[in-house]
Amino acid sequence: MVNQTRIFTFEQVKKFIVFLLMAMLGIVVIISMIYLAWEMIDTFYFNLGKEDFQSGIFNLFGVFFLVLVGVELLETLRMYTKEHVVHVEVVLLVALIVAARKIILINYQTTPSDIFFGIAAIVVAIGVSYFLLKRSGLARKTIKEP
Repeated sequence: MVNQTRIFTFEQVKKFIVFLLMAMLGIVVIISMIYLAWEMIDTFYFNLGKEDFQSGIFNLFGVFFLVLVGVELLETLRMYTKEHVVHVEVVLLVALIVAARKIILINYQTTPSDIFFGIAAIVVAIGVSYFLLKRSGLARKTIKEP
C-alpha cells in the first residue's frame, strides 16, 4: 500500500487563489480610483471650457463604472470566501452594470445597428433573469457549492 501524503489540499489551493485574486483586484481598484480622481481634476480644472470636455465626461463615466464593477467583483469574491456560496443576484447586477457601461460609452455614429440589437438582447436577458430570480424567492436563498 502506498502512503500518499498531501502537502496541500484542493480546498487550500482554491482558497489561496481566491485570496490572491482578491489582493490583485484590490490593487487594481485602488489604482483605478486614483486614476479616476486624477481624471476628474484634469477634466474639471484644466480642461473646463475646451472642445473635448464632453469626451472627457464620457471617459469619466467609463472609469467610474469600471471602478464600480471592480468593487462589485471584489464584494462577490469576499462573499464567496466567507460563505462559500455563489450569489447569482450579485453576478447579474454586475453584468447589468457592465451592460450599462457599454451603453453609455458606445459611439452612436460609428456603431452598426446589429451591435445595438445585441446589447438590447443582453440587457433584456439579464433583466428577465433578475426578475425571475427575484420572483422565485431564490435571491436571498443561496445555493451552497459542493
